[in-house]
Amino acid sequence: MRLTALLWVVTISAQSHALGVFQSFESLLNSVLVVRSGSAAAVELKVTMPPASPEFLDDQTLRVFVASDVSRDDTSENILNVEDAYATWMAAPYYGKNQAKAIYLLIYGTNEEAGREVNSEYCDHVREFGFREVLDCGPDSHLTYVEGGGSIGSNGPLTGYYKLNMSTRGHGASRSMAFHELFHVYQISNIFEAFDQPHLKSKLGKLSGDDVGTDVAWWTEGNADFFSALHSSDAEHFKGAMRDALEGFGPFTQSRKQQYFDEGEKLYNLSWEQGDTVDLAYRIGSWFVAYLVAEHGEKKIYEFWESTDKDGFAPTFTRLFGRDYRGYTEEFDKWLLQPNEDLYAVLDDIFANKVSARGEADPNRRVRPERKAIP
Repeated sequence: MRLTALLWVVTISAQSHALGVFQSFESLLNSVLVVRSGSAAAVELKVTMPPASPEFLDDQTLRVFVASDVSRDDTSENILNVEDAYATWMAAPYYGKNQAKAIYLLIYGTNEEAGREVNSEYCDHVREFGFREVLDCGPDSHLTYVEGGGSIGSNGPLTGYYKLNMSTRGHGASRSMAFHELFHVYQISNIFEAFDQPHLKSKLGKLSGDDVGTDVAWWTEGNADFFSALHSSDAEHFKGAMRDALEGFGPFTQSRKQQYFDEGEKLYNLSWEQGDTVDLAYRIGSWFVAYLVAEHGEKKIYEFWESTDKDGFAPTFTRLFGRDYRGYTEEFDKWLLQPNEDLYAVLDDIFANKVSARGEADPNRRVRPERKAIP
């Protein structure tokens, strides 16, 4: 088996050193496992991998910026989660492989000043490296993540890096959130030709609503939610997450499924501008992806993401799934009217047949190493 190291650079705030939170850089690396690229056969596959955009100035795969109030265990766990997600979709050769780098992971705690400091360290790095775009460097950019949540910030080939924000508030390290955000890195890494932000968004399916001037969430976020649920844990977690996507209330006063039908909005029109309603794009969107996977298989979704750069969102969708996305969502809505227990019947086969993006049988093969305590 061929081994490929996922290189790590860890930046710890000066305050962290003063507090003695981390004794050494080496001790943190001891808690990080080398990423495997899969079997030799997978490595030998002939895969078209275009050269990265010249905006990708940093060849390091991952740089980690840690707020001073984040514990050693939470830091280690967040890095391991990101590593596992990277290994699932981006370790082996694929179309976007050459742009699966310059991932800047910021791990926030709950202290606002520590959050401001670590975001400032990231901003200094981006400016010093000479990137054309400097993302998320306003005076209050850290507050969202000190309060909780995660996000990925990048314009792909226009930016040349990915800003991965992970909060530890309330959970320490969220494995599902790490997998969700890393799937966005996988999506964006496959876009090489984009002359401006609308062009990039179009290829990602974010301009697929009736109002082409409004960013819609159903395709990118539905994918990320579904694949995070499928690959971040075991079968029970997967089925529980998918059940919650239908039966859970979320920000509503009734089940998401009922809210979706009561709203009467087309799935492909759900946008961030609609406030809490965008939650449906994530959760019901994940069920649309499940519907596609049940009919066409998981690999077909990866084929989409590794083809949309060439032909664009709508033509690629029609070619791979046999009809246009608007017609497909109409069929999905009819299918979704079934009793929930009938819908859940597709989940066992989906999990049993899950694969990696490279088309191999997916590991539950990945076994976490015994943790090494950081002195």
